[in-house]
Amino acid sequence: MKKITLLPAIILFSVGIFYSIQKLNIHLFEGQSSWEFLLILLGFAFLISGHFEQDSSAILPGVILAGVGIHFFFYEKIPSWPAHSASFLFIISVGLILTAIKTKSGYLQGVILLAIGLFLHFFPAIMGSLSIVENGVNSIETYWPFLFVVIGGVLLVVIRKK
Repeated sequence: MKKITLLPAIILFSVGIFYSIQKLNIHLFEGQSSWEFLLILLGFAFLISGHFEQDSSAILPGVILAGVGIHFFFYEKIPSWPAHSASFLFIISVGLILTAIKTKSGYLQGVILLAIGLFLHFFPAIMGSLSIVENGVNSIETYWPFLFVVIGGVLLVVIRKK
């Protein structure tokens, strides 16, 4: 017998509530009719569906959708909110770590992305503190993305051989 999932029902329910609130001009909070809030609803739909169906594969897309929605929802509202690409690495790493907690395997990918995100977040401060050795710092500042490309390529080759 084919398994029927809760995800389509939860998505239809949450999108219906989202647009009903707009059409009926009900004001609950600022930004309730934005695309960011719709992303948050869709992310929570994945998370709720995954929770009730014991499906750990719904955690990552749920966290990514909700996280990106939350990021853009608060981006303009909170002055200290991070405004760089490391925010997305934090969101993805949280999703990978939560999936790993549920499945009890695969922690390494989430931790690596979290470490890269922390490095990118604090990169300007790190480079500022290394200004004593300016020539080497300039080289590092220019070529650090290539280091990620090389490490990613090596990991792809190693994983493919397994």
